[in-house]
Amino acid sequence: MNQNYDGWHVQRNYAVYYSFHQYLLQQDYVVFAPDYRGSIGYGRDWRNGVYMDVGGNDAKDAWMSANYLKTLPYVDADRIGIWGLSYGGFFTLIAMTDQPTLFRAGVDVAGVVDYIMYYNDPYHGDWTVSRIGTPEQNPKVYAQASPISHIDRLQRPLLVLHGTPDVNVPYLESVWLIDEALKKGKGDLVTFMMYPGEFHYFSRAHVLRDAWHRVDDFFALHLRGDLSRGH
Repeated sequence: MNQNYDGWHVQRNYAVYYSFHQYLLQQDYVVFAPDYRGSIGYGRDWRNGVYMDVGGNDAKDAWMSANYLKTLPYVDADRIGIWGLSYGGFFTLIAMTDQPTLFRAGVDVAGVVDYIMYYNDPYHGDWTVSRIGTPEQNPKVYAQASPISHIDRLQRPLLVLHGTPDVNVPYLESVWLIDEALKKGKGDLVTFMMYPGEFHYFSRAHVLRDAWHRVDDFFALHLRGDLSRGH
């Protein structure tokens, strides 16, 4: 939850996003990268906007950008995709289940699928409590922060990427998501790629190359209808 800006970022993970967005722009995509509430640089109230509301208005800030894009004459309203890593992956999952026909396709990279599971993880309980309390205190907030509970609503293709030793968002979260999608008869909509030995922010060249090629091919197939692309 930092801040995007137009240029190379001092944080490597943001710089990687920026470089990939530049590639997408060169492929004639329109890219919208919102600073949703909870991000830095817009004052205390904006930064605290996720308190007791994780996966609520902050997620809407992300997916409602599609409504703006639809007003632009050079954007095809029926060919809008969404992607995100970590918290952005969580937003992607919410968007694809809360608004199942808003986006043509989505990419979740190492996103949280359920905040009760995240709360119960020994490394992330304090982080979660500081934002939304405990599941007993705020069951409604935890329910809204559990896109896996609504995976039966999925209607559009979803690509999931995750590194196996990820400690920021445990790999098991995505494994559980895939299993639940299969249970709900959504297996044909979900594509999953795991990266052995890769952590939360992909860093090794062969992993980055494969991951971004997969996202590129996935969007080319589902947003542009390029049947020659895809793994």
